[in-house]
Amino acid sequence: MDARRKELLEGIWRAQDEAYDLMFEYNSLPRYYGDNILYQAEGEIIDLVAIHPGITITALGAILQKTPSACSQIVRKLRDKGWVAQRRNRENNRLYNLTLTESGMRIFRDHIHFTQKCQDITFGLLEEFTEEQLESHLRIQKRLIQAYQGDVERSRSRLTAEEEPE
Repeated sequence: MDARRKELLEGIWRAQDEAYDLMFEYNSLPRYYGDNILYQAEGEIIDLVAIHPGITITALGAILQKTPSACSQIVRKLRDKGWVAQRRNRENNRLYNLTLTESGMRIFRDHIHFTQKCQDITFGLLEEFTEEQLESHLRIQKRLIQAYQGDVERSRSRLTAEEEPE
């Protein structure tokens, strides 16, 4: 591999790491809507309950790839804030269906507005790039995702192999 190509690929790698760190930090920061504080994980659940009224905690977990226990803890916080209502399912007593309260719907609308504003700013920063350049970036990003998936699979198989008794 020539030096310039290696330098460019290493630059992409560093940029990916920086983007990951910033996304991780962004996801951990609270959002303020008036006197209300909403965290990213809460926002994801608020959004899903708004889009799928009556959804269950188990279904939330499946969509978000989180355990029902983790979703249940977040739903409990949202219930305590008065944003989510939980009602026993009439057909299955062990399930609860979730809906947003009136104040939960206000938070949902504020959250959607904030997200749209962030997206508009980002899209504005990318206006200088042509469709072809964006398509090229998307192809590169998909290939990087394949590389990360391979890293994950190799790491998982190594962990499995190391855990097996000899």
